[in-house]
Amino acid sequence: MEGDPQLARFLAALQTETQRQKFTEQVHTLTSRCWEVCLGDSRPPSKLDSKTSTCLQNCVNRMIDASNFMVEHLQKMEKNLGQ
Repeated sequence: MEGDPQLARFLAALQTETQRQKFTEQVHTLTSRCWEVCLGDSRPPSKLDSKTSTCLQNCVNRMIDASNFMVEHLQKMEKNLGQ
């Protein structure tokens, strides 16, 4: 079964779909968290003011920075364990 190209394609597609699902979950989490931080429990406004827009942008950027930091840190730890 190791050389089965159909199985290899299936596993690659499964991995791609899993990554897509994880990305979608991260976007949902990020959206929810930044909404709570910047808008609280208020109803969605008909138009975002500049303060709220800036808050959302900064929130997303900080969460992306934190995520990238964690990935880099875990990669360094993994690399150090392998040495």
